[in-house]
Amino acid sequence: MNKLLLSLFALGLGWLTACGPSDDGSGSGGLTDTEGAADWPRKPIKVIVPFSPGGATDQLVRVLQKSITDNHLLDQRLTVINVSGHYSVGCRKALGAKADGYTFLAIHKAMMGGQASGIIDFGHQEFEPVAETSSFSQVLTVREDSPWKTLDDLLLAAQGKPDSIIFGCNLGALNHMAGIIVQELKPGAVFRFVQIGGGTANFAAMAGKHIEVSVFSAGEFINFRSKGLRALAYTGSERHPAIQDVPTLKELGHDHAFSIGSWWFAPKGTPQDAVDSLAEVLERAMQTEYARQQFDSRALAPTFLRGADLKAKLDREWAQVQEVAGKMKKQAEK
Repeated sequence: MNKLLLSLFALGLGWLTACGPSDDGSGSGGLTDTEGAADWPRKPIKVIVPFSPGGATDQLVRVLQKSITDNHLLDQRLTVINVSGHYSVGCRKALGAKADGYTFLAIHKAMMGGQASGIIDFGHQEFEPVAETSSFSQVLTVREDSPWKTLDDLLLAAQGKPDSIIFGCNLGALNHMAGIIVQELKPGAVFRFVQIGGGTANFAAMAGKHIEVSVFSAGEFINFRSKGLRALAYTGSERHPAIQDVPTLKELGHDHAFSIGSWWFAPKGTPQDAVDSLAEVLERAMQTEYARQQFDSRALAPTFLRGADLKAKLDREWAQVQEVAGKMKKQAEK
């Protein structure tokens, strides 16, 4: 009898072990304390892009998505979820997502700008940093039929009639921050910043003559240029090979150069195994021939950071953004 009871007890333990934790909400839907990176992913992964399709962040994520899929770097699908409108909507959606290792956010320092300027009440500190998977610089742009042929033309006009030139942007985001930096190049120059959105939305607004000036990532500008845009300046430290005719701010006499990292985050509390595993997958995806070619054609620098290096960069960027955000606040209060 004792042998029979022992056999039944062992069988029951084996059945419970095989079943594992439930995925019905009563247990973890992601990684548990007894699971490792080898168990992730067990279901499709979502990455939220808080911009319309076609913008710089969307292009980057879709390049990496294809590289991952074509090279079988994940056992599950990586699905891109675009959230249009102000970037804060998509960021907040990611903020409230379950921290189970299956929802991520792709964003740049726009989120920092929103937090520093008071537009949103959260920031990168409320997420787990995963990786930086490229960086890009921006192009100050007007319509091809614009009366402003050079950066000096534009700044003199903004100085002569402050708050009259309409600058399309995503308030608190990259294009807004870039606009503040540009207007600061000429004392007394002031743009009128209006909420439009990201690159795709600003191109449509510029083509429709609803705005007069904006900034685009180099990749966006390359895509849109033939449709009636003129570049006035590039924010990179040197001219970009794909747009050699566009001068840098430094060449135009202004000691400024800046680029923007493309970052991946996870909701706070996401298991470290999932964070580390996705970072490794992204790094491998960036090394494929397809990804390298796409980065070149889209004017993306193939920078990659994770762990302590990424956290250190986030701290540096946050300090810089707070300074620019102070200037945004002052102008908004006038």
